[in-house]
Amino acid sequence: MIAEERIFNQKIKTNRYINGQLAVFFQDNHGEPIAELSLASNSIDLAPNEFILKDYSENEDIANELIELGLIKFSERFILIGSHLCPVCQIVSES
Repeated sequence: MIAEERIFNQKIKTNRYINGQLAVFFQDNHGEPIAELSLASNSIDLAPNEFILKDYSENEDIANELIELGLIKFSERFILIGSHLCPVCQIVSES
């Protein structure tokens, strides 16, 4: 990852993958990342403010919470990663 860390709404921290795509992390109350919410894919072009949401497996509850709180919004695009159809999303607002 390259250093471009940003913190959104005390719950979301971002950085960039080596390929330049947005890396999104959920953090605890101490600012420590506890879950990586994004996936990198070299085969898809994303806008600088878009990321592929890993909304399955151990991230399902966290992703649903952030969507319900309005901190993440869906675009109208999906990416097939393995056997899972992952939504392309954006972070709604910065604190």
